[in-house]
Amino acid sequence: MVLINDLFEHIMEESKSLVSIIMNCYNGQRHLKEAIDSIYQQDYHDWEIIFWDNASNDDSAKIAKSYDKRLKYFLAPSNTSLGEARNIALQKACGKYVAFLDCDDKYLPEKLTKQVNMMEINQCALCYGSVIVINEEGEKIKKNLVTDKVGNILDQLLLKYEINMQTVMIRRTVLRENKLSFDPKLQFSPDYDLFMRIAAEHNICSISCLLVEYRKGKTSLTVKMLDRIAPEMEHTLKKLYNKSNISTKMLDNFDFAFQMLNFYRSLPLIQSGHYSQARKYIFKSIKVKKKFIFYFLIMFLPVNRKWLLKLMM
Repeated sequence: MVLINDLFEHIMEESKSLVSIIMNCYNGQRHLKEAIDSIYQQDYHDWEIIFWDNASNDDSAKIAKSYDKRLKYFLAPSNTSLGEARNIALQKACGKYVAFLDCDDKYLPEKLTKQVNMMEINQCALCYGSVIVINEEGEKIKKNLVTDKVGNILDQLLLKYEINMQTVMIRRTVLRENKLSFDPKLQFSPDYDLFMRIAAEHNICSISCLLVEYRKGKTSLTVKMLDRIAPEMEHTLKKLYNKSNISTKMLDNFDFAFQMLNFYRSLPLIQSGHYSQARKYIFKSIKVKKKFIFYFLIMFLPVNRKWLLKLMM
């Protein structure tokens, strides 16, 4: 009887650390098997996959259904926004923790173990880490590295937003108890919005370990997308700015973040030859923060001297 009770307690203890991995898929057959296999190859075994098929018309469903019952397949009646699809998938999750994986990326084998340990030790609301960037063929391009941090690090994220969604793990009670979810109205930055809102109210942590192979493909961020992403990010920053009890240091960091968005808005205009409009954004940033002169020079002087000359005219 003692052995049975011990076994039951062990099972219950393990279930408390279940990780629900959200996979939102729309026509992701090309790399899908590789992505799912990377979860099955984890050295941490207490997980479930919430696979939300966003009305794919390729072989994604066939591939997903070929796995065992740890992969829970759900088919959307129609295609929805990514934020809304993720929210629906989150409602299906049963885990203590929630993680995310896109259909063209891969977890490294110790990803879940390292993050669950970090979350348990530090009682963080959210944990993220470093990534290896790969191309469509799986060849390594570079590493995006973060440092080990624990605590209220919103001030640091305002200066340098470094959270890659595929590395994120969230304590599910934080979402449930605070009624937090992805904003379905945001088309390009629902992850930025949610993670920054969590960081504004809770301690989060980052680990320097490499956790994910992140595929840089055709849908990755481009300069042309910045003019659509920047207004959404500004919307998030304004919400945080208006709600937060902001210190003088934090005010400076918010100011930096807002002006960085002006800088981002200038990039598509420069690329498309609208130098007069771009100049307004750049000079506005430089007027507020002299350090933007260095950002500008680093970005353009070595490779785009023609653009620089036209902007100064």
